[in-house]
Amino acid sequence: MTPEQAGAVFDVLVRHAGAAEHQRDEFVYHLRHGCEEFRFMGSLGFGGKLYVEPGRWRVGCYPEDLTPERAAVIERVNAVLDGARAVFAALEAA
Repeated sequence: MTPEQAGAVFDVLVRHAGAAEHQRDEFVYHLRHGCEEFRFMGSLGFGGKLYVEPGRWRVGCYPEDLTPERAAVIERVNAVLDGARAVFAALEAA
Protein backbone atom coordinates (compact mmCIF):
# COMPACT_ATOMS: atom_id res chain seq x y z
CA MET A 1 0.00 0.00 0.00
CA THR A 2 1.37 3.38 -0.95
CA PRO A 3 1.49 6.26 1.55
CA GLU A 4 -1.22 8.00 -0.48
CA GLN A 5 -3.46 4.93 -0.32
CA ALA A 6 -2.89 4.53 3.42
CA GLY A 7 -3.71 8.21 3.88
CA ALA A 8 -6.91 7.83 1.87
CA VAL A 9 -7.94 4.83 3.99
CA PHE A 10 -7.28 6.85 7.14
CA ASP A 11 -9.38 9.69 5.71
CA VAL A 12 -12.28 7.22 5.56
CA LEU A 13 -11.72 6.19 9.18
CA VAL A 14 -11.60 9.82 10.34
CA ARG A 15 -14.65 10.89 8.37
CA HIS A 16 -16.91 7.88 8.91
CA ALA A 17 -15.65 6.15 12.07
CA GLY A 18 -14.32 8.92 14.29
CA ALA A 19 -10.62 7.99 14.14
CA ALA A 20 -8.35 10.58 15.77
CA GLU A 21 -6.29 12.64 13.35
CA HIS A 22 -3.22 12.43 15.61
CA GLN A 23 -2.95 8.71 14.73
CA ARG A 24 -2.46 9.36 11.00
CA ASP A 25 1.36 9.10 10.86
CA GLU A 26 1.41 5.95 12.99
CA PHE A 27 -1.36 4.41 10.86
CA VAL A 28 0.40 5.16 7.56
CA TYR A 29 3.71 3.84 8.91
CA HIS A 30 2.21 0.55 10.11
CA LEU A 31 0.16 -0.07 6.98
CA ARG A 32 3.20 0.64 4.81
CA HIS A 33 5.16 -1.97 6.76
CA GLY A 34 2.75 -4.89 6.51
CA CYS A 35 0.53 -4.40 9.55
CA GLU A 36 -2.57 -6.59 9.24
CA GLU A 37 -4.68 -4.81 11.85
CA PHE A 38 -4.66 -1.37 13.42
CA ARG A 39 -6.62 -0.27 16.48
CA PHE A 40 -8.01 3.22 15.77
CA MET A 41 -10.94 3.04 18.22
CA GLY A 42 -13.01 6.09 17.20
CA SER A 43 -16.76 5.66 17.30
CA LEU A 44 -16.33 1.86 17.42
CA GLY A 45 -14.87 1.92 20.93
CA PHE A 46 -11.66 0.34 22.19
CA GLY A 47 -12.10 -2.64 19.87
CA GLY A 48 -12.40 -0.47 16.76
CA LYS A 49 -9.87 -1.87 14.29
CA LEU A 50 -9.05 -1.90 10.62
CA TYR A 51 -8.24 -5.38 9.33
CA VAL A 52 -6.09 -5.74 6.23
CA GLU A 53 -7.00 -9.10 4.73
CA PRO A 54 -6.15 -10.66 1.38
CA GLY A 55 -8.51 -9.02 -1.09
CA ARG A 56 -10.32 -6.92 1.51
CA TRP A 57 -9.98 -4.16 4.07
CA ARG A 58 -12.64 -4.02 6.76
CA VAL A 59 -13.39 -2.53 10.14
CA GLY A 60 -14.94 -4.16 13.15
CA CYS A 61 -15.35 -3.87 16.88
CA TYR A 62 -15.63 -6.17 19.87
CA PRO A 63 -18.85 -8.18 19.64
CA GLU A 64 -19.84 -7.18 23.15
CA ASP A 65 -19.58 -3.50 22.14
CA LEU A 66 -21.72 -3.85 19.02
CA THR A 67 -24.79 -1.62 18.98
CA PRO A 68 -27.16 -0.83 16.11
CA GLU A 69 -25.33 2.48 15.66
CA ARG A 70 -21.91 0.82 15.51
CA ALA A 71 -23.22 -1.86 13.15
CA ALA A 72 -24.36 0.93 10.81
CA VAL A 73 -20.92 2.58 11.02
CA ILE A 74 -19.21 -0.74 10.25
CA GLU A 75 -21.48 -1.39 7.28
CA ARG A 76 -20.96 2.13 5.87
CA VAL A 77 -17.18 2.15 6.37
CA ASN A 78 -16.75 -1.32 4.90
CA ALA A 79 -18.72 -0.29 1.81
CA VAL A 80 -16.53 2.81 1.37
CA LEU A 81 -13.37 0.73 1.87
CA ASP A 82 -14.55 -1.80 -0.73
CA GLY A 83 -15.00 1.05 -3.21
CA ALA A 84 -11.60 2.54 -2.40
CA ARG A 85 -9.91 -0.82 -2.81
CA ALA A 86 -11.55 -1.27 -6.22
CA VAL A 87 -10.36 2.19 -7.31
CA PHE A 88 -6.81 1.49 -6.12
CA ALA A 89 -6.79 -1.84 -7.97
CA ALA A 90 -8.05 -0.20 -11.19
CA LEU A 91 -5.36 2.49 -10.95
CA GLU A 92 -2.65 -0.12 -10.44
CA ALA A 93 -3.90 -2.11 -13.42
CA ALA A 94 -3.87 0.93 -15.71
